[in-house]
Amino acid sequence: MTATRVFTTLRWLTLLAALLASGCSYSPVIQHGPLAGANGVNVVLFANKSYRAGVEAVLAREMIDEFSFRTGGKVLPADRAELELSGTVLSYNSVPVSYTAADVIREYNAILSVQATLRDARSQRVLWKGDVTEQQVYPVNASIALQQDAEEAAIEKISRRISERIWQKLGERF
Repeated sequence: MTATRVFTTLRWLTLLAALLASGCSYSPVIQHGPLAGANGVNVVLFANKSYRAGVEAVLAREMIDEFSFRTGGKVLPADRAELELSGTVLSYNSVPVSYTAADVIREYNAILSVQATLRDARSQRVLWKGDVTEQQVYPVNASIALQQDAEEAAIEKISRRISERIWQKLGERF
C-alpha cells in the first residue's frame, strides 16, 4: 500500500469516526401551533355516536401515537397537561363499492367522521375545532373472521390518517 492510499484511507476513517461520534438523533421541533408553547397534551377518549362499538378506542390509540411521535412524547395525563384534545366519533359506515360479474359484493368502503376539539386545560378555552372524514376500501372475504379483520385493519388506517390530518390542521391555524 502506498503512502497516498494509507493517508486517504486514514482520512476516510477519521471522517467516519467523527460522524459516528457526533451522533445523529431525531428531536422533534414544534415551531408553531398550539403545542409550541405548551408542556403537553392530554388525549381524551372520544365519545362515540356511531353504531360501531370500539372505534373510539382505536382512534384514541392512533391519536396518542401520532401526537407522541410529533411532539417527542408530550402526551401527558390530564393533571399535568396544559392542553386537552377531545372529540366525538360522529359516524361510521361501511358501504359496498364494487361487485363481481355475478353481482356479489367484492369490496366495501369504510367511512369514519370525527369532530375534534383542542382546549386549554385550565380555562377550557377552545383553541381549535374541526371535522375530519376519512375512508378506506377493504376486500370482502368468505370467512367472517377474515372479513372482520379486514374491516378492523381499515378502521386502523382511517384512524391513523385522521390523527395525521388533525395534527396538520392544528399547525395550519397558527
